[in-house]
Formats: sequence, C-alpha cells, structure tokens
Amino acid sequence: MALFMLMGKYSPAALKAILETGSDREAAARQALEAAGGKLLGFYGMFGQDYNVAIIAEVPGNAEYIGAIAPALMSGTFSDFKSIPLFTSADVQKASKIAKKVAGKYRPPTS
Repeated sequence: MALFMLMGKYSPAALKAILETGSDREAAARQALEAAGGKLLGFYGMFGQDYNVAIIAEVPGNAEYIGAIAPALMSGTFSDFKSIPLFTSADVQKASKIAKKVAGKYRPPTS
C-alpha cells in the first residue's frame, strides 16, 4: 500500500459553500478513497498556511490515488494542491537491505 499526503487550497467558491452549508469534507474524502480501494488515515485543516487542508491517504498504488482525487481536482474544489508521497520507518528498513545489495553492483562515475 502507498501513502500520500494531499495538501489542498480550496477555491473561493468551494470554501464559501463549505462554510455556508457546513459540508463534511472529511466524509467526502473518505468516501472517494474507499471507492478507489484506499483508506483515509487523516484529515486536517490548517490555519495561516498556503493550503487549507491536509489529507493522509493509504491506497494500493498511484492509479488508485489519482482516481480518488481526480474528481475533486476536475470539479474545481481546489485552486491549488500538492501531492506528497510518504514512507514509513519500515520502508526505510527495507530500503536499507536493498541498498546493501545494490551497493556491491553500483560503480560511481570516474574521470
């Protein structure tokens, strides 16, 4: 499973609608991720930042992540966003073992 953080800046129209209606965007994010085979791990608002919301998602892969967020992006919900791939300590431990195998095969460039 892959981990991603989506940082989104709501468009003025979306922010107005959220504040006027009290729309539960966490539930909407959860529903979208689950429909793509993923899981919502966290949903956080942010004060005084370039982005209004940070969403932490666990999905089977890149395609599922893109499929889960595409409808929100295409609808104009966000005026700007950033997707950040995340990794765990277990990923680093696994990578360390792989790096040791690769190190014996890799040769740096020489002049």
